[in-house]
Amino acid sequence: MQLQASFSGDGENWFLINACPDLRYQIEANPELQPSAALGKRNTPLHGILLTSADLDQVLGVLLLREFQPLTIYATSLVRKVLEANTFFRMLDRVPQQLTWVEISPDHPLLLDHEITCRAIPLSGSLPFYARDVNPAQDGQASLGLLLEASGLRIAYTPSLPKITEELLAIYSTSDVILVDGTFWSDAELSSTHAGTPSARSIGHIPMSGDDGIIALLSQIKKPKKVFVHINNTNPVLDPRSAEYNQVIQAGWEIGHDGWQLN
Repeated sequence: MQLQASFSGDGENWFLINACPDLRYQIEANPELQPSAALGKRNTPLHGILLTSADLDQVLGVLLLREFQPLTIYATSLVRKVLEANTFFRMLDRVPQQLTWVEISPDHPLLLDHEITCRAIPLSGSLPFYARDVNPAQDGQASLGLLLEASGLRIAYTPSLPKITEELLAIYSTSDVILVDGTFWSDAELSSTHAGTPSARSIGHIPMSGDDGIIALLSQIKKPKKVFVHINNTNPVLDPRSAEYNQVIQAGWEIGHDGWQLN
């Protein structure tokens, strides 16, 4: 279960949202993310990486970009602290100015490449297990959503959703596209396949189904295109022949997939 996204305001300068372990494959599969032959071998159209958490499936791909090409990472101070405490990430700081950190804060929107405004959406998630000894400085530092705005288009990106607040509902209602946590169909999805595993909600994911699931909670949100992303391989909606898939489509949602694009 990994989710890698990229975006650009001009089709030339690109930003990544998180960096999954299969980042190399994603770059190879998308010519837009590859170096320009006209500029020589040592160049990249990637102008920055926005990290929404310190989860391993969101950050390990950063290590694949450890060469001497300058790299900018946008993250909360807490996520930066977690990564800098890990000796593997020292590979990103071998020469002066190899790595630049830019702090993400809900109080200070970022202007990315003069085209796109990015605002952090604080979520109530927690740090991953490997960072359990790190004491969070404040709520909303461990897990973020993002609100991207460019040319009048608003996209809300919330791939990990522990709860839906009134603030988040307001953001969804005024967005043109929302990319929403679709990790699990039901709360007991993991435990039904393997005894002793946690419920969806206990690990920070509202399930899609049920009276208090995402489909029901966002049923009154009519304006945006609604897309489920970050879908676990146990989720039955991945099968387009399933009743669960049809229920999602009938409710006005799309199922994100590899190569999904919004132009």
